[in-house]
Amino acid sequence: MADLIQLTINGLAIGGVYALAAIGFVLVYEATGVVNFAAGQFVMFGTFAGVVTLVNAQLPWPIAYVVALLAMGAFGAIFFITVYWPLRVSPAVTVIIATVAISITMQNAALLAFGSWPVRIPSPIEGMTVEFGGAVVSLHTLMALAVTALLVGGLWFLLHRTGFGIGMRAVAQDVQAARLMGLKVNRVLAMSWILGALLAGAAGLLLGPMWFADVNMGDPVALKAFAATIIGGFGSLPGAVVGGLFVGLSEVLGASYVSSAYKDLISFGIMIAFLFVRPQGMFGEKIQDRG
Repeated sequence: MADLIQLTINGLAIGGVYALAAIGFVLVYEATGVVNFAAGQFVMFGTFAGVVTLVNAQLPWPIAYVVALLAMGAFGAIFFITVYWPLRVSPAVTVIIATVAISITMQNAALLAFGSWPVRIPSPIEGMTVEFGGAVVSLHTLMALAVTALLVGGLWFLLHRTGFGIGMRAVAQDVQAARLMGLKVNRVLAMSWILGALLAGAAGLLLGPMWFADVNMGDPVALKAFAATIIGGFGSLPGAVVGGLFVGLSEVLGASYVSSAYKDLISFGIMIAFLFVRPQGMFGEKIQDRG
């Protein structure tokens, strides 16, 4: 029982990281209609932002986290200006291909800057543990769960209880109608990329102490986040959260009780099953044409 408790908490923590990356997927897709296949590399950049601030610069962790997140927000704005904006009138598939190309570029840039050796980011609560029913759980794992819950709650408040969030939802529903109503659509589109980058940065900072910072870490994160969006429902924020937690649990429990060699097969097998049985996912709705 103790092992199950420990594995469940670890799975939920990893799933929370996948959920944050999946929410970034959803935010960008809802606002722009583009699937950002560089989302995994955004998480990788967030982890290496932590390497720069915590390991290289050795800043105090509150300052290091703030600097890393500010850098990720700036990167999201740069990505919007240099990648999405010039291609905004192109077919969606062109922008998607551009995100794939930029993803490869980001990975190689990280390889040139940091090398191929993995680096571990220290946690602000390094080495601290707590016992639950005989299971010894890292406090960083619990912190990852708490931070994920706070970020999801804050995002829900932003989208449903603020004028700017309502504007974002209006743009997601119908861009032309939102523009006719006087909304600053371009600013909303830029904020969707910035928010996606910030969430990816937070995911990377949380993931760093649990994994090693590695230039190849973005690809598996992107695939798991994509699986989470399919399982939860593409375009659904609650679905992204539930899907991410589901993928994290299936990965950890599958590796422990089935085989670590098949943990990815289990996650993607479930995703394929959803595509056949319920393609809209757990919380997805029927796809509507954008105005």
